[in-house]
Amino acid sequence: MNALRATPFHARAAEANKLNAWETRGGFTLAAGDPGEAVAARFGAVVADISWHWRASISGARAGEFVSRLVTRDPARLQPGEAMRTLWLNDAGGVRGLGTLARMGRESFLLISTVDDLGWLADGAALYGVQVRDVTQEVGVLELIGPSGGKILAAAGLEVELQPFALRKLFWRGLDVTLSRFGDGIELWCAPDDALIVWDRIAAAGRPFALCPAGQRALDILDLESGIVQPGRDFTPVRDGFSPKPAPQSLGLGSLVEADHIFNGKRGAAGPDKALVGLLFDSETPAPQTYVMRSGAVVGRTLGSLLSPALRRAIALAAMEPGAAAPGTVLTAAGAPCRTCALPFLPPR
Repeated sequence: MNALRATPFHARAAEANKLNAWETRGGFTLAAGDPGEAVAARFGAVVADISWHWRASISGARAGEFVSRLVTRDPARLQPGEAMRTLWLNDAGGVRGLGTLARMGRESFLLISTVDDLGWLADGAALYGVQVRDVTQEVGVLELIGPSGGKILAAAGLEVELQPFALRKLFWRGLDVTLSRFGDGIELWCAPDDALIVWDRIAAAGRPFALCPAGQRALDILDLESGIVQPGRDFTPVRDGFSPKPAPQSLGLGSLVEADHIFNGKRGAAGPDKALVGLLFDSETPAPQTYVMRSGAVVGRTLGSLLSPALRRAIALAAMEPGAAAPGTVLTAAGAPCRTCALPFLPPR
């Protein structure tokens, strides 16, 4: 049995974890936090430790060729410092992974996800003479989420304009860091040995803005409110090399599959597209991984589902038949009344 690991920010997270509530993600011990922290991100800003996200470095003379075959979108359009959300499939078209692919250089990429798939990548990369390394523990990553996030970075001396799915390396008062916008907020990457300095600088800059730490429970809520699907939480990736399920379309992720791009598993990735929508419940009881019904017929299935403190009701991501996906459609899930809505549930922060 593998031992649990601590992220580079663990010491500061432990000091801030007043409830002493912990959970495990990706083999790391992380502060669970309180769901109410998700509300703080709507009005001010929160800082969260996402160092546990799995990161795989892909490099070599044929890295571009390998990555192009691996993922469901064409990475040739990416310039160094740019990224995109994408899937990778098994040979039968089942979804093995969902994450962010960033181009770090002409012949180097970084794949980021919430679920490890190093073995699959390494086996494929060997056919191209490409090196794949798990670099998860080689970096610490904080995420600033909320309308005050940019002001806090500016107060800390990191006033940088970043487009979504872009990253930039910087020299910050003696430290090499990277800023990116891959998710809900702005991510700040650093070397593990610099992690506590980075935390303290951000905490000091955020004090006038009432910056507070947020745990993983709040991050899950913020992801769902933003309509962000995460493997391992919202669906179980296939690990059988020949199973066609779950297919991208069955998860409402058909938009991440480019029809004119050639990739592994493309032949098996066909199927009727379902729409990814939000469900608003009339109660506070979540209904994850359950059928969605209309007039006694199954018209979809929920993915992740949680109680949203900001909306004061349960919400869910759902893959729905197009005819039942129109906003305002009245449905039931696990016997509970609900209705569809467009994503995101709440405006971006």
